[in-house]
Amino acid sequence: MDQRLPDAADDALPEPARDVLLDIRNLHVSVPGKSSSKTIIDGLNLQLRSGEIVALVGESGSGKSMTALSLMRLLPSAASITGGQVLFRGRDVLGMSQAELNHLRGGHIAMIFQQPQAMLDPTSRVGVQVAEALWKHRRPDRSSVKERVIKLLADVGIPAPASRIDCFAHELSGGMAQRVMMAAAMSGEPQILIADEPTTALDVTVQVQILKLLDEQRRKRNLAILLITHDLSIVSAIADRVAVMYAGRIVEEGPARDILKHPRHPYTRALVQCSLLKADENGRLYSIPAAPTALATGQGCRFLPRCPTAAANGISAHCLEQEPQLSTYDRTCMARCWAVACNDHPAMATSGVHA
Repeated sequence: MDQRLPDAADDALPEPARDVLLDIRNLHVSVPGKSSSKTIIDGLNLQLRSGEIVALVGESGSGKSMTALSLMRLLPSAASITGGQVLFRGRDVLGMSQAELNHLRGGHIAMIFQQPQAMLDPTSRVGVQVAEALWKHRRPDRSSVKERVIKLLADVGIPAPASRIDCFAHELSGGMAQRVMMAAAMSGEPQILIADEPTTALDVTVQVQILKLLDEQRRKRNLAILLITHDLSIVSAIADRVAVMYAGRIVEEGPARDILKHPRHPYTRALVQCSLLKADENGRLYSIPAAPTALATGQGCRFLPRCPTAAANGISAHCLEQEPQLSTYDRTCMARCWAVACNDHPAMATSGVHA
């Protein structure tokens, strides 16, 4: 993506505005397996503060979208939350009644998805759909509903919004449909927006427009955004912080600028190399060998079978026998890698773990 937004860190919000809105603690999600249940999100911890954009990054199957659905308690019927807490302003979402959930969804936490045209009702005019969302959460005076819907559409950059309210989903481009979804999401004046791959299948120019819109809404409303994506160019353009997921666990986390410039986990480094579209001496584009093991279990590092660091330097006993914990480096970053742990604790280096 060759167009770039202003660096989020260059216009950071003051610290008092950055209170923790969402605190995910030790979240576990499982699905049925052949002989027993399989854990697809394994002890996830993450915080989201007002006015910041946190990107949750990883390959397909890493657990990103299931994490997002867990926060809204919208998991498919086969999946279940088996442990942990999801605290919104100190209240556990996992313990809320259905009535409380209905109030939370849209009114406090909203979500937009990839393929927005598929999410819109094809039989209903878009103005009606935005009005329904507005009415559900804000109960405006009936005489002002149309005016407020037009304003919501205008706020997300839809040209001639008064005429667009009578359109059907099939009459909109992908970018316009995503703007309609954004208008509906913003109608409840949420404090948190979960954006699940919001620019997928859009051309590059429209992607940039949608990212600018997300950034504008964040700044205008002091909105916290959890951005689910596999695209590191999007992370570079808009995110304040990034959390990298692999096989249901966060393997690296920190300020986006620092993680993308100097990643320490081999998986993050591999993702960055893939995003740069660099070729090797034989002209082949860099790729991560093998396939991700989303339901990885057992001892040792989950990334070990695909780890280029281990392949180049040799596999250590630590990597084989014990899964690493998140280790802090550079004060604000963390990585789940024995190489990072050994750099922080030199006495461990004698065990043969290589950075």
